[in-house]
Amino acid sequence: MFRYGRFCRGNPGLYGKKKASILSIRKDFYYNRRARYYLSDEPSPSQAYLCIVLHGYGQLPEYFIKHFSRLERKDILFVAPEGLHRFYLNGSKGRVGSSWMTKEDRLNDIDDYCNLLEEVAEQLVAANSFDKIVLLGFSQGVATACRWMSRTKKPIDELILWSGAFPPDLSFEEAVQSIGTKPVSMLLGDNDEYAKPERLEEQKSYLAENGIQVQSQLFKGGHTIVPEVLEELVAKIFPKL
Repeated sequence: MFRYGRFCRGNPGLYGKKKASILSIRKDFYYNRRARYYLSDEPSPSQAYLCIVLHGYGQLPEYFIKHFSRLERKDILFVAPEGLHRFYLNGSKGRVGSSWMTKEDRLNDIDDYCNLLEEVAEQLVAANSFDKIVLLGFSQGVATACRWMSRTKKPIDELILWSGAFPPDLSFEEAVQSIGTKPVSMLLGDNDEYAKPERLEEQKSYLAENGIQVQSQLFKGGHTIVPEVLEELVAKIFPKL
């Protein structure tokens, strides 16, 4: 498929003559590429629960998964897929982070990461029969989780939104339909510099009005995952068998 861009006028050339306008033609195409995810442990039939955790902007799943691995819950398989965009966090060298998307070509990026998450879930669900599947998004991963949740047919039982909110371009009506009667947890630090409590309350109220079970928690801290809060949440959502 072709998409036509703008005509771009060149700078005046020699003797005041103008360069010819240049037509920029865009063509999208598909190809096979490699993606990755990190696990808290090797998949095993003894794992009763699956928790898909989506990292925030500039994070790497290799380190993000450690928030969950240190809980030492052998009955839960935590999986952290990686956003498809890697970049240097500072300049052109040093630490690397990942993101799920940017404003550039965002709709195609959304399609791509939803397809990625669908494939990850397909691999894991096909290999084991889990009693419960939970989707958790942190920061930028919250919008990612919401968009995928609105599309997927995978049997996700619960949604956790940590330090983030429903993306403004996602229809709340679609979100309500996809969530149905599934419980939703919203967590936010009282000193979060990005997500505001007012926005959290607005979304909580709207979802509650439409029959969505919402549990919200304002914890002491900033834009981060607090170990004690996570441990308490996991213990509540995933009872030990």
